[in-house]
Amino acid sequence: MPVQGVCDDISYQKLYLHIMRKLLFFLILLSGCQTEHSSSKIQVLKGATVFDGNGLSIENGTIIISDGVIKEIGGSGIAIPKKSELIDLNGKFITPGLIDSHIHFAQTGFFDGRPDFLDVRDTINFDDLQNDIKNNPESYYEAYLRSGVTGVYDVGGFHWSIDRQLEAENNLNAPHVAASGPFLSGVPEAYLDYLNTSEAKQMVYLASPEIGRKAVKNHTELGSTGIKIWGVFLQDANFMESLGAVADEAFQQGNKLIVHATQLNQAKAALNLGAKILVHSVDDFEVDDEFIQMAKSNDIIYQPTLIAPKGYLMAYTSLQHQIVMEDPNGVMDKRAKNLLKSTTKFRKFADSAFVAARIELFENLVSTRDSIVSINLRKMYDNGIKIAVGTDAGNPFTFHGISIYDEMEAMQDAGIPARDLIIMATKNGALAMDRLDDFGTLERGKLADLIILDKDPSRSISNMRSISHVMRGGKLRPVNKSFGNDS
Repeated sequence: MPVQGVCDDISYQKLYLHIMRKLLFFLILLSGCQTEHSSSKIQVLKGATVFDGNGLSIENGTIIISDGVIKEIGGSGIAIPKKSELIDLNGKFITPGLIDSHIHFAQTGFFDGRPDFLDVRDTINFDDLQNDIKNNPESYYEAYLRSGVTGVYDVGGFHWSIDRQLEAENNLNAPHVAASGPFLSGVPEAYLDYLNTSEAKQMVYLASPEIGRKAVKNHTELGSTGIKIWGVFLQDANFMESLGAVADEAFQQGNKLIVHATQLNQAKAALNLGAKILVHSVDDFEVDDEFIQMAKSNDIIYQPTLIAPKGYLMAYTSLQHQIVMEDPNGVMDKRAKNLLKSTTKFRKFADSAFVAARIELFENLVSTRDSIVSINLRKMYDNGIKIAVGTDAGNPFTFHGISIYDEMEAMQDAGIPARDLIIMATKNGALAMDRLDDFGTLERGKLADLIILDKDPSRSISNMRSISHVMRGGKLRPVNKSFGNDS
């Protein structure tokens, strides 16, 4: 077949897959709207300062919502429909719902979800833990929504994380979910098995091009939103050949490459293979002009994930003494709350010398890493590279939901203006999820996913902590009250 014909076939296939995914999400959304909003109640949010996620703000704004969708948005001059529910928000602030574009449902916020860092499986069985997380996601869902996070991107987990995309879409008690499914990695298989169960794998050893292509096809058929690579091993010729096959197959399947690459040469190799999302900061050297030009050519999304190393430091420290996390609205998931009360009991899995060494290791890592990742984040920002907020939630002491505030504040401390952080935490996250057509900005025809704040987030991103209400698909609720059995 001529080259042009091959390209036409691939382009057609990518377009077909895109349309089918959108159609499936639309049908589920439609059925959900008919179920949840059968009364066709019209809500009007009036009087707040509205930040639309595109960089614009509206003083004394008006948002008209019907059937969970924004029908009109603008200033005070918009006509208010008769028999609508008027919600006076004078003096308040509205932004789109936040998006955490880097999370892991299979990880808990403590070492039980990461036995490769501290093996506690004698006390908390890993198979049982994963079965519980798979079958009982509600506590995590609520932690996200009550933190103002209306969309999450699980960039690495078990196959069931892909199913969660459709399960959560029609559930107004859950955030929207995108998921890439199991990681592909060149890390030795014995190490990867720490993170696998006896029945399923979230870590797949990329042993050959054939295994890579098969995994990409399988994940794509299941509906994955991306193919996640965990580490780039430049000196391993077999891995690099296999990674090339993965990148090629992802392109042919209309999927995209998501890469964990924290060293500059690794990140360049990932970009050379067409990576669309880099899920961590480059932290060994300052990014150079070559890297920036490659990032622009690929039109990538850069996720700095600044706070995760500090989380590990806190987790090891918590083995020595209890640490209290800031959670004024009590939104943390039940498992995390219970573990926080008893972290010191896990000292039995590591002697004091080991714990002290790990604390020193992460103290050094954080102190040496912070300056370089901040410089690189500012360089990416100054050069117009798309940046999205992602926490790496699920890793030890990077807790589901509440960690979004710490990540945004760390990005602000690195020099990113609060007004632009609003875009990174909303629009760009939805773009990473391939859902910007549906949410991420406040525009006519998009889902009514938004948050209400008491303080102006454009003055300081810390004011995101002043959240009072969250709306998902037109359903408005206070964040300081548990959802309970609310449906």
